[in-house]
Amino acid sequence: MVKVGKKEKRQLLLISFLFVLMIACTIFFLMQVKVTSLKHIYVLNIGIDLFGMFLGYILFAGIVFDLQKNGSDLRALLQLIFVVSVAFFLDAGAWMLDGMPELRILNLIDNALFYLCAPCEAVLFWLYVKNLIILNNPHYKKIDLGIKCLGALDLLIKIINPFFGWYFTVGPEGVYKRMTLYPISLIYPMATLIIIFIIVMLERKQLDKFKIIILCLYIFAPFTVALLTMKIYGISLNSGVLMLVILLMYCVLNVTQGRKAAVISHDLMIASEIQENILPRTFPFLPEKKEFDLYASMKPAKEIGGDFYDFFMVDDDHLAMVIADVSGKGIPAALFMMIARTLIKNRTIDGEWESPADILSKVNNQLCDGNKMQMFVTAWLGILSLSTGKLDYCNAGHEYPALYRKGKEFTILMEKHSPPLATLEDIDYKGGSLLLKKGDVLFVYTDGVTEANNKKLELYGMDRMINALNKKPDAPLKEIDEALRDDIKAFAKDEPQFDDITMLSVRYMGNQ
Repeated sequence: MVKVGKKEKRQLLLISFLFVLMIACTIFFLMQVKVTSLKHIYVLNIGIDLFGMFLGYILFAGIVFDLQKNGSDLRALLQLIFVVSVAFFLDAGAWMLDGMPELRILNLIDNALFYLCAPCEAVLFWLYVKNLIILNNPHYKKIDLGIKCLGALDLLIKIINPFFGWYFTVGPEGVYKRMTLYPISLIYPMATLIIIFIIVMLERKQLDKFKIIILCLYIFAPFTVALLTMKIYGISLNSGVLMLVILLMYCVLNVTQGRKAAVISHDLMIASEIQENILPRTFPFLPEKKEFDLYASMKPAKEIGGDFYDFFMVDDDHLAMVIADVSGKGIPAALFMMIARTLIKNRTIDGEWESPADILSKVNNQLCDGNKMQMFVTAWLGILSLSTGKLDYCNAGHEYPALYRKGKEFTILMEKHSPPLATLEDIDYKGGSLLLKKGDVLFVYTDGVTEANNKKLELYGMDRMINALNKKPDAPLKEIDEALRDDIKAFAKDEPQFDDITMLSVRYMGNQ
């Protein structure tokens, strides 16, 4: 289900109120003037106007909800829908007021406002097209300024018109009448549509064929209707044609976005499968090695994540373990994760190092090279000697591990941190070491564990993590992992997972 933000809810409620008000006022006045007293053609026009307002609201609400899913900026299209709906409302009022001398002034104001809608629609359609097409040519800035300035001038002339009757008048008998200069009122909106058509043709490579067709349809449909009805007055087709074209525009937009979303979804699915196959998931790892037991898991917040873990034998006596968290989420984080994982593994396996700190120092310089996106990685690298239980490690800005001593409890190992990887070149990373005895367990994790939150925005935190680990510290590592995940899930309840949750634990079994 789509979650609509508070701002969007307020906006939708306000627009809903305005739409309901326009429809209710139209029906109310229609009842006051009595349908039977109106000409049949007038009733037909008012019916078209009511349907147009209803369709406009459905379109407006549909786009507002869709924007929560795709994050697009379609404000110009939303405003265009609203202005066309207002034109329907004013048109319905004009038909009902026509021929009522006592309401002549109201009829004059209604028609004056109706005339203002056309230049507003032209400007908003231009803004929609401008947002749809990336216009880098500096000449387009002059065109943009010209369209807006001439639009303001056209609005001013149409505001003055009721005082001079250039385009239309409402006679003493309350009847609307077009004047000989009426065609001039169409020059600005028609000229704007022609300019937009030329730009669409020039920049057609930026649009797929469906968008080109729908934009041309918007340009030529009202243009054709306006020419056909220039000398014919009796049925309002212009606003209805515009709303139908906007409906087609919305449908095409949805189809195009749906196609793109399907492609992205397919790519994300493949990327997720690749990531899943890269991370080692076969447990127990090296069952012939009786000196240790190991288990790890990762649950990304999105289809793919920026966390990773790894473990591998450096030689017959040394087990390397890595857990890391890349800044950001999604595909960029996943790509940087794969680079970091490969560099750490290659540096560790080549054997040309003195300690885990030395490995991370070299990897850090490699990651800093060409890191234009300024991403970084927090990482913990440990190398365990199976014969002695000595664990050498380096913590590059990562979470503090939890250590369990056989017969005691898990506690946080407050070790010294070095900076995260890829933040600054030539950092001298510092490491540490500890001696694991038979039955001891080391648990490392990413901040997705401690920073999981519930609806009250409370963090899961280290204390809850330690309490969950200490419920059955001697249980198999897989059970400890699953129990902790269940505890996090129970804490967060229905709150969506914000960050990747990755955990790795190793139990030293001694040199048997």
